[in-house]
Amino acid sequence: MTQLSIERVEKILHEETPKTENLPTILRGIYTRFLRQYERYFADINALNGEKIAELREYNNETRSLVRYYYLDIPQNICNALEVFENEVNEKLFGPDWHKYLFDSYNNFRDKNKSRNKSEKSLKAEFREESMNTFYEAMDYIFREGFGTTDKETENTISDIIGKFFKDE
Repeated sequence: MTQLSIERVEKILHEETPKTENLPTILRGIYTRFLRQYERYFADINALNGEKIAELREYNNETRSLVRYYYLDIPQNICNALEVFENEVNEKLFGPDWHKYLFDSYNNFRDKNKSRNKSEKSLKAEFREESMNTFYEAMDYIFREGFGTTDKETENTISDIIGKFFKDE
């Protein structure tokens, strides 16, 4: 084994090896990129076209590269959850059949809600809100539960409140 001087160790750690950020900063950066991506995607589904999807796909690829860059700094359960999210959701939203998937999802939403006699504009706004809420739930699972930052007391209180208001009788 080669003996390393303190100076050489310092050089290896600080010059040859990229400095890592602290975990909250890494996770906040990844979450923020996903958030911006989904806000842009669902801002106006009628404005989406091949060019916009290609732009969002490139943004997504940058985010995936960021995850790979910090892979060893991020807990494995978060990496695994992000990979599942990528494979199950992003492939559908940014893959070759994005248009079919998106508008099939919207049409199903519209069909379920057509009895409420809402305008197309209102339905699209509600679809956007529901889609973003689903995104927030997925990110909450990945970045809170997966990271261990869920406040159990708050979670139990919310469950109790929901149980009282929406209890099946």
